[in-house]
Amino acid sequence: MSYGLLGEKLGHSFSKILHAQMNNDDYELISVPRDEVDAFLSRADFDGINVTIPYKETAIGYCETDEISADIGCVNTLYKKNGHIYGYNTDCLGFAYLASSVGVDWKNKKVVILGSGGTSKTASYVAYKSGASKIIIVSRKATENASDSGWRSKCIHSTYDKEDEWSDADIIVNTTPVGMYPNNEGMPVDLDLFSKPEAVLDVIYNPLETRLVLEAKKRGIPASCGLAMLVAQGWYSEQIWMEKNISLKIEDTISDEAKSEIDKITAIIKKQKQNIVLIGMPGSGKSTIGKALAKELNREFVDTDEAFHNKFAITPEQCINEKGVDDFREKESIVVKEAAASGGIILATGGGAVLREDNRMALSQNGFIVFLNRDPKKLATDGRPLSQQNGVMKLYEQRLPIYKSLMDVEVEVSDDHKETLKKVLNILCP
Repeated sequence: MSYGLLGEKLGHSFSKILHAQMNNDDYELISVPRDEVDAFLSRADFDGINVTIPYKETAIGYCETDEISADIGCVNTLYKKNGHIYGYNTDCLGFAYLASSVGVDWKNKKVVILGSGGTSKTASYVAYKSGASKIIIVSRKATENASDSGWRSKCIHSTYDKEDEWSDADIIVNTTPVGMYPNNEGMPVDLDLFSKPEAVLDVIYNPLETRLVLEAKKRGIPASCGLAMLVAQGWYSEQIWMEKNISLKIEDTISDEAKSEIDKITAIIKKQKQNIVLIGMPGSGKSTIGKALAKELNREFVDTDEAFHNKFAITPEQCINEKGVDDFREKESIVVKEAAASGGIILATGGGAVLREDNRMALSQNGFIVFLNRDPKKLATDGRPLSQQNGVMKLYEQRLPIYKSLMDVEVEVSDDHKETLKKVLNILCP
């Protein structure tokens, strides 16, 4: 084993595909139980590894640290050279990159950091080094404020019930796991509590957009999840292992060439992990186009109507006729959220799935949303009770503004489904 990621549970890690994009095909995921990690680090049978939770603090005892790692007290990158192991914290550099990608200016700003774990230290250190005037670390339990003279003494600890201490923050950073897959609906704090937020950063990258970030964007607040941070820290790790002459200082500006490379890889991974979500009226061809698209792109296809039948042993049509629309919508929402939480699938939704805000949120978290817009005069109504009961044109007029507000792109549906498929593919694979 030459390179890899050391951790305890790595089932949902993006790191292998990330480093493959950087031409490191020797990179492996290394799951090691806690009672074996010391033996693994003592053997040091590697050229270079990344370290993730819960071993970042353990690993620091097996290496010579750089300034950032020593200041924070943990490492995420190890490099073995001439029998010596050197430790670095490229998480800090990755987080600084994430902040810069959103246009965050830390200077003289009040920062609230949600969570008090290892990543909280990373975020607070970057904020401190970048000139933040006040850093509030918020957690569930009260933590004693540091008395030493180091950078930690600049961080004030608070709790979630003391809103008056942090609700006027300029920059909000989430370092907790709240909102992470599979609990995608979670949100660590209500943004309405804040009086003047300028930016929101969330280190979570699965889902690609957390509810916190989506809520921020709805309010017009610049926001981003942590995929760019993940890619940037991996890029810095690769530069260390290849002994490239780059700056490892938070305050130094990254080159345009490096930024272009990081952004390109971020876009590639996002595209791989995103669901392609088809929305539109009943009868617009979502299932037909979705199946053909899945075959073309070699992806799994999920139809929420089929998933509904598989889960509840009743078709959507039967459920509406026998139990009513409200019961159907409740059950449909369960199916939509379960399907949307995955990544990299083709997802065809029921025509009215977008009517509920929580469904729209779920579809947006991992989804590139394609609105298949078919002439309502050509929409079939067989087996579609709501279209029959309410009239296709009335439903179309009610739902069109929702489809338009949710979509990333609109495709006019042709009578020939092959022509429609071609249009979609030209957008997804230009």
